[in-house]
Amino acid sequence: MSSREQILGKIRKSLGRGVLSAEQISVLEARLATPPLHEQPQVNTDLALQFTQKLQKVGASFSDVENESLIPFALIALLKEWELPLQVVIDAHLQALPWTDDIQCAVRVAQDDDKVSVTEAFAAVAETGTVALLSSHSPTTLNFLPETHIVIVHRAQITANLESVWEKLRQQNMPRTVNLITGPSRTADVEQTIQLGAHGPRRLHVILVG
Repeated sequence: MSSREQILGKIRKSLGRGVLSAEQISVLEARLATPPLHEQPQVNTDLALQFTQKLQKVGASFSDVENESLIPFALIALLKEWELPLQVVIDAHLQALPWTDDIQCAVRVAQDDDKVSVTEAFAAVAETGTVALLSSHSPTTLNFLPETHIVIVHRAQITANLESVWEKLRQQNMPRTVNLITGPSRTADVEQTIQLGAHGPRRLHVILVG
């Protein structure tokens, strides 16, 4: 018996449940195939507008570019504005962009001394201003280690709500990790005072493409 079977066996025993019947399995498989949709709040028909409004409300910022070829130039302008070195660590999906010699790009996991990471989102949520990132798409360290995290979001990737993100995920192989990020890292554990960068980046910026 494998470790997985042992664990599941202990769970069944604690629940007082034996092996499922064929009928029970059929019901569960049907529910997984067509999960019921619960009540959802109304979302503005302009998903990009609502997403950026919610994004700013949680302390993040955004900028627009017309197409992907302009992303490197937008990044250079942002880093100069923030007085940061023109050095970024990016995920492999962004390697094909027309990078110039004005900016240094490293394609790898994040390291302690990295200041800025750039990743491409899997989806974004208009309801909450959340970005969804997958470990199968880019190293998870890029999302949390550097103090400044820049996320590339295409307008077509913006969904109305979180349920829509899971629907989109079910159409592919599930990654090991799904990171749902809403604004920069913050905590009020110490004297109820907001501190940024407690468990991740101090700055979250979205470049909206399209």
